[in-house]
Amino acid sequence: MKTCPRCARTYPDSEAFCELDGTALVSGAAAQTAQSATPIDESEGAIECPVCGGKAQPGELVCNFCGARLVPDAGPSAGGVAPGGPASSASARRSAGGAARRSPETFVPAQEKFTSRDFTPPEPEEEEEEGGRPLLSIIGYTIAALAALAAGAWLALRLSSHPATEPSKLVSATPVPSAAPAAASPVVELAKSVSLQTVGASASAPERSTDVARKVFEDNKSALLDNYRTVLAGGAAVDDGMMVRLTVAPSGEVTGAAVRTSTAPNPELDAAVVKSMMGWKFAPFNGGEVSADYPMIFARDPAQAAAIDTSLATKVAALTPAETPEYAFAPAPAAPATAPTPAMEAAVPPLAPAVAPESKPKVRHRPRRLAAVPPRQPPLLERVQSALRSNRKLGRVKAYTTGGVVTLYGKVFDDNGKRLAERTVRGVSGVTDVIDQLTTDKAQWAADELRITQGLANAGLSGVKVKVIGRDAYLDGEVPTDLDRQRAVTIAEGAAAVKVRSNLIRVAPGRVFGF
Repeated sequence: MKTCPRCARTYPDSEAFCELDGTALVSGAAAQTAQSATPIDESEGAIECPVCGGKAQPGELVCNFCGARLVPDAGPSAGGVAPGGPASSASARRSAGGAARRSPETFVPAQEKFTSRDFTPPEPEEEEEEGGRPLLSIIGYTIAALAALAAGAWLALRLSSHPATEPSKLVSATPVPSAAPAAASPVVELAKSVSLQTVGASASAPERSTDVARKVFEDNKSALLDNYRTVLAGGAAVDDGMMVRLTVAPSGEVTGAAVRTSTAPNPELDAAVVKSMMGWKFAPFNGGEVSADYPMIFARDPAQAAAIDTSLATKVAALTPAETPEYAFAPAPAAPATAPTPAMEAAVPPLAPAVAPESKPKVRHRPRRLAAVPPRQPPLLERVQSALRSNRKLGRVKAYTTGGVVTLYGKVFDDNGKRLAERTVRGVSGVTDVIDQLTTDKAQWAADELRITQGLANAGLSGVKVKVIGRDAYLDGEVPTDLDRQRAVTIAEGAAAVKVRSNLIRVAPGRVFGF
């Protein structure tokens, strides 16, 4: 057993310091000697804790009671603790009633003396999180999961309760094929692989050079483009390259124009181009007549211009000077004034001499008339056009002539109209042959019906039938849903230039499931 030499309290041999005053414990014999000796001055050499007022032996750095860091030679003179603080209060309590017993909350068992000067007092541990917080998180997640399951069940019941005839409210509508993209802007330009030329005795004059001819083309190109767009608007899908020869008089007037060759002969476009070029003006000069050859490209899409240019170069290379032009036009010469001829004058007998009324009775003579001059016969083209205008069924038929050969173009209703136009023209005097390049409305309608039917089949609407009459379309058949019924209208109007006037398509919803 060990005993505290100060308070005579006994401790087991395993203890080293007194838990009341911190004095080092001694064995029993040494304790009796210490108790019989002179009482030790508590203040001599002892270190007082500035926090709890406990005593420590010299050389100790940490208080055995509260764990606070000790100040060597701590005391009022050392300045560690202000008067009236915890240290002075503890001393007062010891002087009044002996050493104060430390409570278990502030007691730190003395195991060893800490002599390291680098010791740092332990920091108090952070308070643990409230025990109820994980539980609240689990409850919150559970409630959110239950709410999501309830919403999914409600949506499933909602969808299953709708009839199959209203798919537009349940699922997204099937994408409707968009209309065909707008065609690129048509172009009219001079060919690059065939050069513009001027031919004639005065072709070397500055007023008739190729540069001047090119400038005249650029000045009038907009009118050619307008004519080309008009032909395209009439339903003709024309991509053409043509060589046009103009005859230019010294006055600058164009006295003749002809389409020598073209890559895609089209009478309507040829006539429109020649008529427009007949109005071109060149600068007057003192020289002779000149011919200008214009190689021109007419393309609906600028990307096709190069292919048309190459094809035109091939056609021009095979062209011979004696070859008959595809289309020619020249103004009819003015009819000269008819003057009396000597034969006509001789045909008129001289008048009888006047007879005096006294000698002979008065004789009445029938007046003599001059021979009638036959009227000027109109050109063949005018007579052909007059014959065509006389029949209302041939109002859209046009023609141009090359010698006695008449080429017909335009539109009629059906094949009977084509035969009627040919018979009408052949009945005109002076016509030697007729070339039929007419198109029929029925053929155009059939082509539109075919395009619409193919578009419907590609969209899965093979049960829909279509009938096209003019610009009007009529739909009939069966489809599974009302949405498909509306899609059929959109597809028909996008596949051809028509307007759906009647939609007789029936909706058979039961066939969605195959029965």
